[in-house]
Amino acid sequence: MTVSLRLTAVAALAAAAVAVPLAMSMAQSDPIAARKALFQSNRTAMGAVKAVIDANGATAGAEAPALTMVANAQNIAALFPAGSDKGDTKAKPEIWAKFDDFKSKAANFGTAAENIAAAAKSGDMNKLKAAFGAAGGACKACHDDYRAG
Repeated sequence: MTVSLRLTAVAALAAAAVAVPLAMSMAQSDPIAARKALFQSNRTAMGAVKAVIDANGATAGAEAPALTMVANAQNIAALFPAGSDKGDTKAKPEIWAKFDDFKSKAANFGTAAENIAAAAKSGDMNKLKAAFGAAGGACKACHDDYRAG
């Protein structure tokens, strides 16, 4: 793993280590800010995985960011309590109208992230690329239905 790639992975892990606990502590007082922090953590982690793929580096560098996404996925639904549809949010009302489907899509993202971690651990770049693509599809499936803009 190159120094640049290592720094990207370390930065992603550091951001996640701060973002996830911060998001959960903010969840009760400001669920919108909490979920924005969590989704920023996901973007950072996905970027770290993408950097491993783009560098055609050692796949093991994608495992830790994938595990961050797994942890994040377990907290997504809790960050959308009733009444948190007002304010600076892109959350569509359909989230609360179809909450079981929303939770299912969050769980699908978690499974996709687990698959990235397993592919990273396997050392097989083709498996990592496929798992990364599937995770992107899981994100898109939820965004298409439940995110405005």
